[in-house]
Amino acid sequence: MPENRPERVAAVVVTYNRKQLLGECVGSLLGQSHPLDALYIVDNASTDGTYEYLLDRGLLSPGDRHIEVQYVRLPENTGGAGGFAEGMERAAGAGFDWLWLMDDDVLAAPEALDALVRKQEELKAAGHERVILNSLVLARDLSDDDSLAFPLREPSPTGSPRIRVVHWRLSEVRNMIRDGLYPWICPFNGTFVPARAVTEVGPPRREFFIYGDEMDFQFRSARVFRQYTAVDSRVYHPRPQRGTFDWKQYYCVRNMFIVNRHFDYATLRNIRLVLAGLAMGLRHGTWGMKLMLRAIRDGLAGRLGKRDDLP
Repeated sequence: MPENRPERVAAVVVTYNRKQLLGECVGSLLGQSHPLDALYIVDNASTDGTYEYLLDRGLLSPGDRHIEVQYVRLPENTGGAGGFAEGMERAAGAGFDWLWLMDDDVLAAPEALDALVRKQEELKAAGHERVILNSLVLARDLSDDDSLAFPLREPSPTGSPRIRVVHWRLSEVRNMIRDGLYPWICPFNGTFVPARAVTEVGPPRREFFIYGDEMDFQFRSARVFRQYTAVDSRVYHPRPQRGTFDWKQYYCVRNMFIVNRHFDYATLRNIRLVLAGLAMGLRHGTWGMKLMLRAIRDGLAGRLGKRDDLP
């Protein structure tokens, strides 16, 4: 890249059947104080009229904003893992320098990207070029600017998350923030990734389908890039719904066996995962127990991929 050329940023948003939330997300991205250079919308074969919805609201033609909008409709639902892999590969292949990654239910504050760009430039000037940054992910359904949508973990000296140490409020980690940075990220929710990570680390692993692909990418990339949440960059995401049990829990449990390979005490973590999976299955009858047993069996064997016999 020529020394005098500004680095170019492309946002990558993955969506599936949530056109209204997607419209709000896209609107917040087109209204950034630091304009994007491009926006890639990766549609996992939505059936709710997503394309027509965006078209009718003028979100695919941003007018005088001079932002390139690429709408990519995949032939089938490849999950978050496949969607982000597709979008990241396309944007990196098109020559963009930074990729800002998020799901379709993220709402970005107007200064969110500007804060990331400024912090990245500060780090670069200090000699820290190999970084991945994340926006602070606040709870969208609360208004206190302290409640987090996803917990911030505490890394151990080896980089693994400390067992049972989670923080759901920004105020709980204030004393661990240095120069506006906290040493943990919550991918893919406002994650600011150098495009070269796609070749140096590899994109998210498509075979995860849903759940765990973001953590797998996080820990693979942590071997190459320092990772921080930039607390002045703020995005908003709904808090996860508790108590729901369906076919998705198969992927959640199965994939965590693969993710645990990155961590200290992997065997202990797997034992806890087996017990949690069995307890969850037991609460949901014969079908639930069969689903969890299959997830545990496939996870321990390292079998990944989308299962055609699940919805």
